[in-house]
Amino acid sequence: MKKYILSVLLGGAFMFTACSDFLDEEPKGDITSEGYYKTAQHAISATNAIYDYLIIGYAPNGLWDKNYGGTFYNDYWVLQDMFADNSETNQTSIDYQSVENMQIDQYNQPVELLWRDFYQTIKCCNVVIDKVPSIDMDVTLRNQLVAEAKFFRAMMYFDLIRMFGDVPLREHNVESAAEDVTSRTSKETIYELIFSDLKTAETDLKYAERFGGGRPYPASASALLARVYVTYAAEHQSKEHYQLAVNKAKSVIKSFPMLKNYGDLFKVTNRFNTEIIWGVNFSAALSEGWKGGQFLVRLLPALDGVSNAQGWENATEDLWNSFDQQNDQRLDVTLKRSFTYSDGSVEDFDKPYVFKYWDSQAEPKGNNTEAIFPAIRTAEMYLIIAEALNEINQGANEEAVIAINAVRNRAGLTTAVPTDYKGFKNAVLNEYRHEFVMEGHRWFDLTRMCTPQEFVSIIKAAKPESTPKEYHVNFPIPQREIDLSQNTITQNEGYGQ
Repeated sequence: MKKYILSVLLGGAFMFTACSDFLDEEPKGDITSEGYYKTAQHAISATNAIYDYLIIGYAPNGLWDKNYGGTFYNDYWVLQDMFADNSETNQTSIDYQSVENMQIDQYNQPVELLWRDFYQTIKCCNVVIDKVPSIDMDVTLRNQLVAEAKFFRAMMYFDLIRMFGDVPLREHNVESAAEDVTSRTSKETIYELIFSDLKTAETDLKYAERFGGGRPYPASASALLARVYVTYAAEHQSKEHYQLAVNKAKSVIKSFPMLKNYGDLFKVTNRFNTEIIWGVNFSAALSEGWKGGQFLVRLLPALDGVSNAQGWENATEDLWNSFDQQNDQRLDVTLKRSFTYSDGSVEDFDKPYVFKYWDSQAEPKGNNTEAIFPAIRTAEMYLIIAEALNEINQGANEEAVIAINAVRNRAGLTTAVPTDYKGFKNAVLNEYRHEFVMEGHRWFDLTRMCTPQEFVSIIKAAKPESTPKEYHVNFPIPQREIDLSQNTITQNEGYGQ
């Protein structure tokens, strides 16, 4: 995908060679780690660079570099649904076919590039965390910039340990190859850094001029903490952390109410609506250039009048069939098996495709979409409350039922959910599935809420030709990283054998 992005982006594309090089108002050749970070503008520019690593990544050869595309550009949300039961590939690429078929190995390029994107973003964050505190500038703004960097560093490390388990911990920027020779650090130690970074972000995100539009609010840190706490609680069977997840989720909901209509979430006019606690700003420039999301290129099937719709992924029949076909209003927004043109003609598809990101009225030609990536939104907070309370009480109490019904009722679902522990847990897992199609949730939800045996059974039922294994509750460590570390980094169990 990263080789085939839209030609319309060419006018806004640019090149940069390192995080500390992507800074404004200085000749690029004069910027060094030791001599550059002197002024408030330097601090702002260094922090703004983080957002480009989230969006377009590191591409020294420009737009057509295979590396073009940052953390949330496409592989993040593609992998989480495809390495599960939600989606399939239509590409001939063995890399994506192996993800779909659960035959992934340590040489898989999308996984390798995503690992790289995580760590390059962390490197940018570490530059800010290391350099900005010593700059003589407005204290509130300085703390804000460091808090933004800590928010994103925590996010990157959290997804790394969710996907790979123990990973190298790099708390400071190192400008040498020695950075690659770092052994894996225990998840427990990395969790401590994540908790610390997010608590700092909650406290120090105070400079309101930098809120929203792709930058985090204090509540964004609280919401991410809720996600971290519920994951930590599931791994450790900790009622204390389940309760912390409930508390954080509840603290966010009051400030970020859900929209009344699910379909309105994805309208271009509602970019960064009240339900988006933090979203990735793919179209509005936070620093330089124009960066477009790839939702429509990858997900829409070829349609007359729509530019560059490739349909590289489609939904599984299992996902389609899992919806309440008569009542769930999310189905028609999310998936389609046919499309009706303005002249009344109908085009049928042999598979269900994901349409949720296409605002066909605002962007009838698709392609250069203004759609954002809704990375954290309020519906998740309600489901975290429901999930956590069910675990605490070993069954659903009234508050848990109210929480899940906030999501279900908006979707048009009014039937009662089971309140026994297992039945309610399955109901919550289904709501996560239907609410967050192609939003980068499914694999994380399955591996958090299911045993490895249950995970295998669920995937096999959805994809009978696939070969899921219990060790697929982790992704493989990229072989390139093992080689760069001179074998200091070890491989996850099951891979490389």
